[in-house]
Amino acid sequence: MSHSKGNELDQLDLMILREMEIDGRQPVSDLAKKLGTSRANASRKLKRLIDTKITSIVAFTNPLVLGYRTVAMIGIQVSPREIHETADRLSALPNVHLVIIAAGRHDIIIWTMFQTPADLSIFLGRELGGITGITSTETMIVLEMKKQSFDFLAASGVGCNEDQPSKHTPPVPPVTEELIQGIDQYDLMILKEMENDARQSISDLAKKLGTSRAYASTKLQKLLNQQLIKIVAFTNPLTLGYHVFALIGIKVSPNEIDAAAEMLSELAVVHTVAKVAGQHDIVIQTMFQNPIDLSTFLMGELSRIPGITSTETMIALELKKMSFMYLVSSHLAANGNQIKS
Repeated sequence: MSHSKGNELDQLDLMILREMEIDGRQPVSDLAKKLGTSRANASRKLKRLIDTKITSIVAFTNPLVLGYRTVAMIGIQVSPREIHETADRLSALPNVHLVIIAAGRHDIIIWTMFQTPADLSIFLGRELGGITGITSTETMIVLEMKKQSFDFLAASGVGCNEDQPSKHTPPVPPVTEELIQGIDQYDLMILKEMENDARQSISDLAKKLGTSRAYASTKLQKLLNQQLIKIVAFTNPLTLGYHVFALIGIKVSPNEIDAAAEMLSELAVVHTVAKVAGQHDIVIQTMFQNPIDLSTFLMGELSRIPGITSTETMIALELKKMSFMYLVSSHLAANGNQIKS
């Protein structure tokens, strides 16, 4: 594993990253106790990891909170001279939360979120249709997210304390319409503030909301308990040695799609598993340290999953945008920063 000079990670650094991927708001005193070190040492190491941008503490809001029930991955082909300009224009669109310049059948791949299929239709016709460099598009509607994880250390097992069993994120409870209807203006304000600074104190949060510390604490904890927001460490994959990012479209025999999706979700190198309608049945996102590891995965683990009839691999060349950790902020910005009471 290679790192930039001055940014080498020791075992305690990795253990800190691992713990913060599980709970990004845990107190440093708790962190130090778990890892068997002093509070001062844990605080110093965590500060260095954040200051050097090896990791950052971020808040992921459940898209359903904002009414996003239509999610689509769109492959885009572009005139060669206009790829970067087109990627920049796509990155400026509020409903586009991931923009990747890729090698493969598509030049650019984007992930989008909308409240209704009609909104997606308008986006395809007006916003994408208004970008002159685009020559063709291919849309795949996400039917179900089987796995979505940015916990790179947790998935790989790197940094786990060998004296303790590995911890896994508990299953996410279903988000019901009742829960969504219960979201009020203070919840949205808290979600936005957590996106801005996920480790800010409850006292600071309460002051910004103009409410009591107890009320702010109760509201935040409820959002966390209901899995409407997740606050975790997002570690730069490059610092962990990941240099190959690939999206793989998979065709599966119809009666084996669910089983294949479950098996793919169990693989550590697979960070996203989406059942889709379109060219493929399943799309996965993967990360590897080198091309040989990707090749080994394709010919090994992936080939052994029953029911797969074909695969298509697209290599990410450049990440132009990823804003899943700013869903509320971008949603409010697109709507004039108005929080309805």
